[in-house]
Amino acid sequence: MTTAPTTGFSLPVRGVKVYSRQTLTACVPTYGRVELDFEPVTEGTASSCEFACIAEPEPAAEFERALVQGVLRELAAEDSDNPEARRGSPVRARVVVRALSWHWTDSCEQVFIRLGALAVREALHCVAEGREPKAIETRVRLFF
Repeated sequence: MTTAPTTGFSLPVRGVKVYSRQTLTACVPTYGRVELDFEPVTEGTASSCEFACIAEPEPAAEFERALVQGVLRELAAEDSDNPEARRGSPVRARVVVRALSWHWTDSCEQVFIRLGALAVREALHCVAEGREPKAIETRVRLFF
């Protein structure tokens, strides 16, 4: 387990892409794809998450809520349900969702919670290391 740096967002991080592959021939829904931008906020401003896209293939309120939950929990360092969650000081950011893709049978809310958390960690690594985001391709492990 690696932990993300907790320096916060001193600069914007644009184009953080996280993709969870579909599990073929399995009954576990693991597909999801998101692209997020992270922007610093002034001291005392709460974190926020807004959508600048429409989910594909159509709007999906449950997946949008799950993504926001994952992002905000990870920013607040409050994800006690996941043993792989980032540990450290809370950070604040304005998060803009640029893309969200899901599948009728191969997606579930827990996938989008995890994608949000993974995107926050990648964005924090980008700030700490002074680099552009790397696309993350994984198969989200679900914790039931």
